[in-house]
Amino acid sequence: MIEARIGQLAILLGLLLAPAASAAEEFPLGILGARGRVEAGSPLLTIVSVEGDSPAAVAGLRPEDEILGLSGVAFTEHTANVDDGGVGPQKTLGEALDDVAALAEPERRLLLDVRRGAETMTLEVTLPSRPSVRSPEGRRALLANAAAQLLKTRASQGHWDSPVGLTGDRVLTAWAIVALLSLGNDEHKESLDRAVEWLRGPEDKAWIPEDPLQKGPDNLGNWAITSTVVALVEHRLATGDEHDEAVIARCSHALVARMSPNGLFGHDIEPGYAGMGFNVINTLSHLAWAMAAEVGSPLDEEAWAKSLDQIQRSIDPNGGVRYWTMEGTGTGDASLRTSSMALALAVTRRAPELSKRLGDYLANHPRRVREAHAVGSLGMMLTPSALWRHDPDAYRQFLSEWRWYLTLMQTHEGSLRYIGGKGNNGGDSYLGFDRIACVIAILILTPPDGRLRLQRRGRNASAK
Repeated sequence: MIEARIGQLAILLGLLLAPAASAAEEFPLGILGARGRVEAGSPLLTIVSVEGDSPAAVAGLRPEDEILGLSGVAFTEHTANVDDGGVGPQKTLGEALDDVAALAEPERRLLLDVRRGAETMTLEVTLPSRPSVRSPEGRRALLANAAAQLLKTRASQGHWDSPVGLTGDRVLTAWAIVALLSLGNDEHKESLDRAVEWLRGPEDKAWIPEDPLQKGPDNLGNWAITSTVVALVEHRLATGDEHDEAVIARCSHALVARMSPNGLFGHDIEPGYAGMGFNVINTLSHLAWAMAAEVGSPLDEEAWAKSLDQIQRSIDPNGGVRYWTMEGTGTGDASLRTSSMALALAVTRRAPELSKRLGDYLANHPRRVREAHAVGSLGMMLTPSALWRHDPDAYRQFLSEWRWYLTLMQTHEGSLRYIGGKGNNGGDSYLGFDRIACVIAILILTPPDGRLRLQRRGRNASAK
């Protein structure tokens, strides 16, 4: 029995810690209107596709062209190291596009050094006018485009449907609601009301069976339950709608019931992973419980303490929350686990020393943030709020670090496209890449506005 368990653990660790099968990244090239690919160890940016009416097409850029650099300055190498973030062609091109597009005509021209087969050439690209994401105008434009695109992608019932069924629908819908609420736009009220009504589920039961230890329809997962709580609490605080409270309480109770006697969680009702549990559900459950308490849902202190014990034993010396309590399981993909736990402690104003330690990890490793096992999106969505609450200067540094990312997301037409992390992005595919990209962009930019409970600094953020 012991040998079998050791074997299971070795297999699991091998799967989780192994490098990605390919070190290549494919991503949008922003206002150029093309897609590119980079390889670890190479400074080249290879063109994958070019849109027909784009600035790239007008300049004569073609698929399979290799961009060597800009204006005679060669790109540095792309790397697979998560601590390097977008350093290399991604960061250099993204920041250049953001700078040049904000210039006045005729200065809005970018020189691409290109290799096509055995030939090298310089292509001049004229960019349309677009304010920098460093400016208020640029941020407002990006937020407006993200919200418009998100709203256009709703299903007929008013929610957002995912490629994987009800659990994915609920996760995507919940975070879309949170993002739209962070904008505080009254024009979105009708759309939000419909989405919230759908998220509450039939008979306001959130699709949770009377016995929460049953999986329910479509193998209803804890990812859906935790995100539902956050969305409905934010809606309750924003609107004063008491209709949300019973659903919030039902979800919070289900999470308590689904936790094992020693504080472990899984994707649904089983801890899984050879009985070792799944720390990210612990941290998201803490966030759900913390948020629920803000609207009067009693916090189960015993459940909180048991789950917190698992997290405390999982914190790496660098302050990141590991995948499990086992030492050595790494924190390169810790952004979601760490940011959700930091927010839970900030909301409840508990364990301030631990909260600071988690916040320091996020501030000290800003380039790791899009690396969150299987769902890089959620790390990018929650870390900005956690940083804003921890240290506004750290948030501003994060925003500066990821300027290239926000720039390359935006096409020449103003639509947004998804950029993944260096590792496992499979979970994001469950949500629909370009729609979750809209949510990411919004939740990166809105923390200073403080409309969400997740974002409010200080002690004056109680329920209405």
